[in-house]
Amino acid sequence: MHEAVEPLVEMSEWVWIRFKEDLKDLTPEEIEWRPLPQANNINLIIRHLRIETDWQLAGLERGEPVPDDVTPKEQQVIDSVPFDFEENLKALDTSCTRFIAVLRDMNLDQLKQRTQAASWNYPSNKREYLLSYHHAIHLSQHIGQIHTIRNLYRETRGKPVRFFPDNPTFPR
Repeated sequence: MHEAVEPLVEMSEWVWIRFKEDLKDLTPEEIEWRPLPQANNINLIIRHLRIETDWQLAGLERGEPVPDDVTPKEQQVIDSVPFDFEENLKALDTSCTRFIAVLRDMNLDQLKQRTQAASWNYPSNKREYLLSYHHAIHLSQHIGQIHTIRNLYRETRGKPVRFFPDNPTFPR
């Protein structure tokens, strides 16, 4: 591993391991539960991440542009992904694991070139290595969303929350 990408690999690995850990012991009801009818559920979030991670991986591996707008062709790809939690989680695991492996084998120049190729349609604000950290940030944002959904699910059933139950900054 190139020394300069080591912290990026560590961050990606840590976030992915934590993400998988936070999905343990999900029930079928939890996967489909929504706090409001128009809200996301965990099944939708995993499907979304599967699609987005495939795009990020294609950018990292081959410099393919990450879509910034959904064309009819991309909409077909989106529509072809089923709402199957187990299948999408397996595909997400494969893509995330591959993303980390590809990142591990890169040096900063390669990462910069792939980011430029994959992000040509995004406004440039000196985000030369966006591909290396966008994925981990995106997963982290959805970890928070999943924590909230899972905690609300448990609270609505009179059960103790799963995440941060004894945190004094979140008094209950």
